[in-house]
Amino acid sequence: MPRLKAPQRRQQLIEVATRLFAEYGYDATTTAAIADAAGVTEPILYRHFKSKQEMFVAIVREMSSQTLKHWHDLTTGIDDPMEQLRRIAEEFPDHIRRLADAYHVLHNALTTTHDKKVLGVLREHYEQIERFFVDIVVAGQKKGAFRPLDPKVPAWQFIFTGIGYAMVALNLTQFEKTNVEEAIEYILRGLKA
Repeated sequence: MPRLKAPQRRQQLIEVATRLFAEYGYDATTTAAIADAAGVTEPILYRHFKSKQEMFVAIVREMSSQTLKHWHDLTTGIDDPMEQLRRIAEEFPDHIRRLADAYHVLHNALTTTHDKKVLGVLREHYEQIERFFVDIVVAGQKKGAFRPLDPKVPAWQFIFTGIGYAMVALNLTQFEKTNVEEAIEYILRGLKA
């Protein structure tokens, strides 16, 4: 196998770590296991990441970046905030399937880890998602489409809906057809001016 350049090796290690963290959990996965699964030695792994924490941080930041880019791409050119939210809801099931391992890593860490750095990057992730939805709600309020209220409240309703849907749909396939679009419509009815 040809030797990978540093960026490709780093990406490979992130992908391997994501798969192993998703399967075994963050706490149970060792850097030795990641290195072995990637076909490298631990010293090679440590050239790219100082610690398992640093790998986790890279996974969450990459997932956050991909998610926000996807949502921005979906909503660009749509002026109606309600339609922006509908478009995200429509695409959300496919989005979580594409990033299934990363979502498993995120949700597992939310429920099992007490590592402060890991929890810090999770907080950072949800703060970015919160800002994204707050911006849409505020835009809707300025246009008179949404009633005046603290925009963080509906932002977190969208986040909670997404977390719940992802956790259930990714783990219990009989519920993967649950209509996230209808859940978003329910929230939008409460937001309507």
